[in-house]
Amino acid sequence: MSAYLKRITDMQHENTPPAASLPAQLMAKPALFWPEFWQDLLGIPESTAEELARGPDAPKFFLIGRRRYIRTKDAIDWIDKIAEAKPYFPRRNNRRAA
Repeated sequence: MSAYLKRITDMQHENTPPAASLPAQLMAKPALFWPEFWQDLLGIPESTAEELARGPDAPKFFLIGRRRYIRTKDAIDWIDKIAEAKPYFPRRNNRRAA
């Protein structure tokens, strides 16, 4: 391989995005692949995602073949709904001596 082709190949590899996309890139999609939503965007393990998907407040999803997808709008609505229902409060430990 010539030095020119090697340099071009190296430049192409430098510009390719990593396997896990950035959240901004994921949110630009109209629909997210199920693992992209849970693992890449929310950082939730697959087992926890399956539990949440079976719950009463599960986000809407659809199948294409055997693959699950979630519309980005439905994902945002579900995240907002869960955030309103269970707001985050910083933990305060009681450190008084007994």
